[in-house]
Amino acid sequence: MLSNFHILTVTHKHTDLKMIGDFVIDNSSDDHKLSKLQALKEKFDIQELMYLATCNRVMFFFYKDKIQADSSFVQQFFNSINQHLSSLNGSLNQHVQTYQGEQAIKHLLEVASSIDSMVVGEREILRQLRLAYEFSNKNGLCGDKMRIAMHCAVKSAKEVYGATAIGEKPVSVVSLAIQELLKLSPARDSRILMIGAGQTHILVTKFLKKHGFSDLKVYNRSLAKAQKLAMSMNGSADTLDQLPNYKRGFDILFVCTAATESIINANQYESLLNGETARKIIIDLAVPRNVGQEVIDNHAVNYIEVDSLKELADQNMAFRQNEIHKVKGILDKQLDEFKVLYQERAIEKALSHVPVEIKAIKEKAMKEVFSKDLEKLDPDTLRLIDEMMTYMEKKCIAVPIKNAKKNL
Repeated sequence: MLSNFHILTVTHKHTDLKMIGDFVIDNSSDDHKLSKLQALKEKFDIQELMYLATCNRVMFFFYKDKIQADSSFVQQFFNSINQHLSSLNGSLNQHVQTYQGEQAIKHLLEVASSIDSMVVGEREILRQLRLAYEFSNKNGLCGDKMRIAMHCAVKSAKEVYGATAIGEKPVSVVSLAIQELLKLSPARDSRILMIGAGQTHILVTKFLKKHGFSDLKVYNRSLAKAQKLAMSMNGSADTLDQLPNYKRGFDILFVCTAATESIINANQYESLLNGETARKIIIDLAVPRNVGQEVIDNHAVNYIEVDSLKELADQNMAFRQNEIHKVKGILDKQLDEFKVLYQERAIEKALSHVPVEIKAIKEKAMKEVFSKDLEKLDPDTLRLIDEMMTYMEKKCIAVPIKNAKKNL
């Protein structure tokens, strides 16, 4: 029954991101995660189960009959995942959203199509969803019902990205920074100097490598982090206190550290230039800025900074938000298709015994009921009767299934 589909989910919309980790299954290993999911499936008598965990979402998608996913069930379920959540029993339902039946499938389609994501239009969630399904399917946690649901979810997402502009216009500061950089048409052998080795610059180097840049020098307080980042582009690294000794010059400067004041002042910048006078590109992704205003005012630079990028990101996000009404129309159509597909499959399974029983009737007729009469016939007549019986067998199988589907 469609009403047996359920989703329990915790997302950025109702829970602090730091707290979402409390609802996650420890995935220190696939074996541990599988063991925990199998235990949940057995404890709550769940027929099929799929589990998704991202940095801003935890979702349990399952099929179970004879259940009301009320506050009591939600508490028992998540207490089985993390006993410390028992302290939230009184307020657990403020964090956990529950969906059942058609609403559960609708939510799955919305997740796959990214309109429920923190960043609307990001495609990564579909990849994560597919990996979650593959894990559950490979390990026998789910079956035919989840297969049909995921088939529709993937189909929906593909249609959404193909028929709408929801994935267009970048909305992350890093991707926008790279976009602005590429507009300046820098040479791919440009000397890139990078100060800071945090998550922002990790993303930056992925884009740089993708676009063919290769000359990278990284400075950071932690040498290990600097070396790891530089290694991704076969570059070199050093500690931040060695920056004054850098004399090679640069073409592109990326700066993003946790410093609360400018770390690239006029004197530091003059030192980095090492006498060069050509126009430079500076990309300052720190908040607050890491490059002093006197550098920008007194030197030939193309300066790209967070404030202007965020303004562009907000404009692009507004554009994506305007596409959501188109997406919902597609999802409504896909939801209707899912309901038909699910009912058709239910009919096929309900009538799966019919072919076996009809075949048995045919065999009994040929070998027992009419066996003596058939023995009197010549081979050609026997062959004709067998062909007629086989034809009738196939028709008798197809007619009830066809009629049942027609009456959906």
